[in-house]
Amino acid sequence: MPRTNSAVGNVTEVTDAVTSTSAARATADSPVTVRLDTGLVARLDTRDPRYGAWRSVLDDLRAAGLPVYVEVEPGSGLLTELLVPLLVTVEDIRDPGPDGAAVEIELRISHARHFLPRDDPLFDELLSLLSRAHTNGLPVLVTESPTTHEIIDVRLLPKAAPPAERRSAPEPPADVTTAAVTLGQAQAMFALVNGQTCCSAAPSAPGIPFTYPDDGCWARAHEMCRLMINAGAQPEKIWIYGALRVATGNHPACEVGWRWHVAPVLRVDDGAGPQVYVVDPALFPGPVSQATWTGVQGDPGAFTALSTADVFYRDASGVPTYDPTYADTNQTLVRYRGALQVRSASVDGPPPYPQCLTRPAGVQWFGTLEPGVSRRWFTFGWPAAWHVVWSVMPLTICAGAPQVSWTVGVERADADHVTYWITVRNLSPRTVRFEGRYDILSR
Repeated sequence: MPRTNSAVGNVTEVTDAVTSTSAARATADSPVTVRLDTGLVARLDTRDPRYGAWRSVLDDLRAAGLPVYVEVEPGSGLLTELLVPLLVTVEDIRDPGPDGAAVEIELRISHARHFLPRDDPLFDELLSLLSRAHTNGLPVLVTESPTTHEIIDVRLLPKAAPPAERRSAPEPPADVTTAAVTLGQAQAMFALVNGQTCCSAAPSAPGIPFTYPDDGCWARAHEMCRLMINAGAQPEKIWIYGALRVATGNHPACEVGWRWHVAPVLRVDDGAGPQVYVVDPALFPGPVSQATWTGVQGDPGAFTALSTADVFYRDASGVPTYDPTYADTNQTLVRYRGALQVRSASVDGPPPYPQCLTRPAGVQWFGTLEPGVSRRWFTFGWPAAWHVVWSVMPLTICAGAPQVSWTVGVERADADHVTYWITVRNLSPRTVRFEGRYDILSR
């Protein structure tokens, strides 16, 4: 049995208007109706702070033909939970036995680590479904908690073979003959793809969800290669396999665990001959050497392999699949833009997460503001003889419009010291995180 009052299906309709007057009176506080192809009819409360994000996710999934997972409140039919399922197959099941807190489920295609908690009341049923899918090669829709990647729902689907053009025999070792570029050209390619980073709080196409590091690297890499090829570059890809663990400010737990990872590479001639440089905005602010890229991923025993740019996915044994039309790439990006938006609308809020950040020199505090909110901070004990300038810098990536404004007030606390009062206003319709900066011009 799935969770009570839950459903997984494709969105067939999202309706703002209610035609029946009696229904209008009954649902005046929530005029948005959501219909799934399962027959479910639910209501989306426009007063819910998650409304804007959920509505955007529903529209994007409907346009892409992708399913959604929802939970509804009995009686009222209000949506109480919305998540984005994964369409995958079960590659492996690692059960540590009854003493283990969870069974690890390896999914394809996914580089994240997924767990089925043993204390879940539906543990036996969900494990049985996953085992059937593994044994029979059945595709499944897997829904998991947005932060811990604990599986909460599994739906079996009829078996369907992938299109022939996406399958292949094991790939031969890459014969690297691509032309080397200068470090400046590699930096320009990094800027090109990094400039496509989608808004963390309201991601939309064609943005790339670099601030959702949990999963989806193969689609990010494929899209990055497409952009670089269109700009005249000749990228390849580097794949790493192991028990990977990476520190990041873009996950509430301040780290993510991966079974493998992939990113584009360029051959860079730095004067000592061509060297492999990795382009990975999910991990670094610029192109880095292969050694730096592998070293940050936390597994000295991990192994790497190069492939051509057209390989969409490569398993650890070297068998590739392809996506020449970018159809799978685009659907995967839709899925993980949706997952990022759902997380940003949750209690965790949008990335980056202050608990994961180290306060650099010149930053007095990290702040968070809800949509349209103004709030005041103060900082005291500053020598009155100093000339101090204050500014506010958004940390939540969201291009296209101003996000914050600020004013500074000064209080003369005593003969020698002042207190600064900084009022910050969120100009956007989404939660924004920021840092309060200062600069001492003279002492």
